[in-house]
Amino acid sequence: MPSDFHITIRRYGPTLHLAPAGELDIDSDHAFTPVWTALTDPTTMVACDMRRLTFLDAAGMELLLDLATHLNERGIAFFAYNWQRQPMRLLDLIDRITPTRSHASNRSTPTGPLRRTLPGSLYASSRPASPGRRQHVRPARSCRPC
Repeated sequence: MPSDFHITIRRYGPTLHLAPAGELDIDSDHAFTPVWTALTDPTTMVACDMRRLTFLDAAGMELLLDLATHLNERGIAFFAYNWQRQPMRLLDLIDRITPTRSHASNRSTPTGPLRRTLPGSLYASSRPASPGRRQHVRPARSCRPC
C-alpha cells in the first residue's frame, strides 16, 4: 500500500525548504523524487522542517541520511529542525547502539548529518572575518544582580 507521506518543497533563491509530513518508512521513497529534481537548480542550503514528521523508522532514516550525505558531498548545507519526539528517540537509539563511524566528516555519530541545526551552526562557526570586514563579537554579560 502506498504511503501518504509527502514532502512540501519551496525554493527561496538558493535555499530549498523541505517540510516532510506523515510517516516516513520503507514505502516513502517515492516522495524524495521531487526533492532530487529540485536539487538540479543552484542550491546552497537545504532547510528541513520536521514538525509534521509524525513517524520515522530505520528505512526512512536511511532515506534522510542518504539525502544529507549527498548534500554534504556537494557542499550544500543541510539543517533539520522541529524534530518530534518519536523521530528524535529513534535517532538517539541509533546513536546509542551503533558504533561511531570513522570517516572524514566532523559529525561523530551515525545520525550526525541529521542533527545539524541552524542556530547551533551559527555559534559553532570559527571562520575568521574576511579582510576589510569587522567580525561581530557578542559582548560578555555580567552575572551581578540588578
